[in-house]
Amino acid sequence: MFLRFIYRALQYRKQRLTLAFAALAVAATLATVLFGIYGTVAARIRAEFRNYGANIIAVPANGLTIPKDITLLALNQGAEAAAFLIASTTINGQQVAVAYFEPEAARSFTTFWHVQGSRDCLAGELLHLDIGTQTPICKITGIVSTGGPEDNELLTRMNADTVIASFIQIRAPGDRVESLRAALAKAAPEASFRTVQSVAATESNVVLKIRAALLLLTLLILAITALCVGSNFSEMVLERSKEIGILKALGGAETRIAAFFISESAALALLASIAGYILGIFASAAIGQQIFGGAFHLETSWLVPLAVTLVMLAVAALATTIATSKIRGIQPAVILRGE
Repeated sequence: MFLRFIYRALQYRKQRLTLAFAALAVAATLATVLFGIYGTVAARIRAEFRNYGANIIAVPANGLTIPKDITLLALNQGAEAAAFLIASTTINGQQVAVAYFEPEAARSFTTFWHVQGSRDCLAGELLHLDIGTQTPICKITGIVSTGGPEDNELLTRMNADTVIASFIQIRAPGDRVESLRAALAKAAPEASFRTVQSVAATESNVVLKIRAALLLLTLLILAITALCVGSNFSEMVLERSKEIGILKALGGAETRIAAFFISESAALALLASIAGYILGIFASAAIGQQIFGGAFHLETSWLVPLAVTLVMLAVAALATTIATSKIRGIQPAVILRGE
């Protein structure tokens, strides 16, 4: 009887069930996209914020220099670090600041630099020196433009045996900035570790706001889907009032009859979850590639389809439960009289 009731619904009410399935499938697709992005947005945004430079700066607590080995402490804590040593020289009768650094270690901190030529010995563009010019420090191999103090500096490769630094730039994972800063401060009291609030605070705020926006958008989509599915099943309850009245007259319990409709919506939700997940993972990969760049990558974590399926079942059950509340108002006597 149970399966026959569901089969008849599929056979004679294809249009309404198709509409309900379409609504659930669209919601499942969007939920897959949003859940997929929600789970990876923190890592993706933090990767983007790497381009904004360091979120911690180590400077001397006393004196003019700090041990260059602090970079190793930061690396062991899972951070990136690059040391800089500031000196000066005279070029064409003018005092020019010289920044000794390790180009490879500093590359992730200097992605915004516009460099022409090699990074072994860079001249700031405002020094008006040409590539190939010999200076007291090195032979110019490139010209750098940053819009910052580097435009008036000479930047050259640090010697491998250098053991001191004027300051060290550190890039800590966005969710560990303060804890890592505290750990480094404890391990190296000779240095003062300062959080770059303009980078660290902005990164945290962006992650929180985007996640909150995704969560609210998901809830809105699910609410609209619940209304759509509920409306469809409410109409189905009214259309099938004669069947429901006969079942009640034969002694069928209202909860049992309501279970028929909930089972129908649950079956639709399962099918919609499968279809929506397949479409959603491709849409999520395309959106991620468009927004964050990089390769087209499918996120196939089992948590996403599980979450989508559970959510869609909950939405379908809620919508159908509200719709089946109309069953209580159907009177068998009135139906059997043909009224």
